[in-house]
Formats: sequence, C-alpha cells, structure tokens
Amino acid sequence: MPVFKHQASFEARRLSAFVNLEAGLLRGKALSFKSLQPGRNGPYPVPVSLAKSRQKLLGAISGSPNLTFIRAGGNIGDHLIRAGTRQLLSGRHYEEIFINKPQAARQVRGHTAIVTGGGGWCRPFHGTMPKILPVIEKRFEKVVVFPSSVDTAVPEVREILGKTKATVFARERRSYEQLKELCNADLAHDCAFFFDFRPYHRPGKGTLTAYRTDAEAVSDEVPPGNEDISLSCRELDEWLWKIARHKSVETDRAHVMIAAAMLGKRVRYRASSYHKVPEIAEYALKGFPVERMS
Repeated sequence: MPVFKHQASFEARRLSAFVNLEAGLLRGKALSFKSLQPGRNGPYPVPVSLAKSRQKLLGAISGSPNLTFIRAGGNIGDHLIRAGTRQLLSGRHYEEIFINKPQAARQVRGHTAIVTGGGGWCRPFHGTMPKILPVIEKRFEKVVVFPSSVDTAVPEVREILGKTKATVFARERRSYEQLKELCNADLAHDCAFFFDFRPYHRPGKGTLTAYRTDAEAVSDEVPPGNEDISLSCRELDEWLWKIARHKSVETDRAHVMIAAAMLGKRVRYRASSYHKVPEIAEYALKGFPVERMS
C-alpha cells in the first residue's frame, strides 16, 4: 500500500508541477480569503464563507499527534476534491493512503483519520464508504469525514451513519439535515473549493457541454457534442484546461460546475440522480453566474 508523506516546508508549485497530482505530490499553499469574494471585480472569487469552512475543518483535526488522509477511488471530480484537501492540509505533516476495501483499512493505524469527502454515501456509488468506515474507526482514535453528500434513504448508509462516532461534515444543507439526526455532524464547503484555480484562469470561447454518462445520470440521452470530461480526461490538469478554454459550461456534474464557476465561467446546470448538484449550487455558489436549467 503506498504511503505519501507531506512536509510543511513545501510551497505551492507552478502549473508545470501539477504532474502526478493523484500520486500525492502536490503541496499547496493556503489561499488568502480576505479579498476573494464573489461579486467583486477581481477574477478569482471564492464562496463568502470558505474561510469559516476552513476553520471548521482544520479545527476538527487540530491537536492530533498524527494525521492520516484516506482517499478512495473516483473520477476526475474526486481528484479535484483530493487536490483541494491537500492544499487545505498544507503546513501539516500527514500521511496519505489509498483504501477502497475493508481489508486494506485493516492494515493501517493511527490517531486521527481524515476520510475524503465526496458522494460515496449516496445510492449510485455507496458500495465503498459504508463498508470501510467501521473498519477505519477501529484502527484510529478519531475519525473525521470531510464534506460529503449523503442519502440516508439508502439502508446501508443510514445504518452505518447511525452507529458512527466519527465527525461527519456535509457539503450542503440537505445532507446536513439528514446527518444531524444520526451522528455528530457539521456543515462545510466541498474541499474542491480549497484548490488554487488561479493558474487556469482564461477568458475562453464557446460552450462546453459536459453531462454525465455513468450510473448517476438521470437519462441515457445527452445533447449533441456532449463530452463527459470527468470520464474522458486522463488527469486533473487536462480536465481543468478543458473547462478553462470555454466561456460557458452546461453540466450535471457537481465538480464541473464548481470548477467552471471558480474559473469565472457562466454555468447552467441540471440535477443528477440525487440532490447534490442543486444543493451545492444553493449553498456554495450564491453570487456566481450559476443558473439552474428546467
């Protein structure tokens, strides 16, 4: 099992250093939140409450003698979550490991586990997280699940979250309302928002149409010219440049929406098979040029 050690002495790298992003080699420098607000004339807006989310998440792991960041599989949108998480954790020593099966979780131990955020607690892709969380809780003294969406109508999800002693962060209000009835829950922005998008800012031309073609899609039909870039792109850098080269984006993918909004694109979105896309837009993207389509 690969283990990646991160040191506090590293600074944010130039764009050319984004090679091997998923290998855990990116060390990000924390963003300055003071002047980056949506609705201002600056080209690099962030959600107005991002600094508060940062404080919550770092506060949840403060004082831990050692940290282990646990990531699982996923598409390029999940890569963005992990890259943002690494930048959030910049300045802290931690180990990063990949776990996608309970038997892998039995091989690690530590004080505080940070479980990657995402949509692995919802019906389309709930096969991993509910299985590995109980094992992780046995191997670590403290567990914090970073901002995620949940669907407690799924029996396995409700059962595990109803038993957990972990702190579980929701990334939008609908998931938080479900979580707070079951466990120690809080609300914070998706960790993709902590990624430094500035190197990718470009004016762009035309419209990128990027609808899902996987198990979370509402329909098998997609518009002409559609490219599901979260599946077709090989790496995060390619995915970000694909968005950056366009002026506007239409999508039902949460992280295409997030990245496009953070890059200053005009975004029109539709819901996927559950609530996360409109809920993230409502919670995190007020003041951005983001519009829901009927």
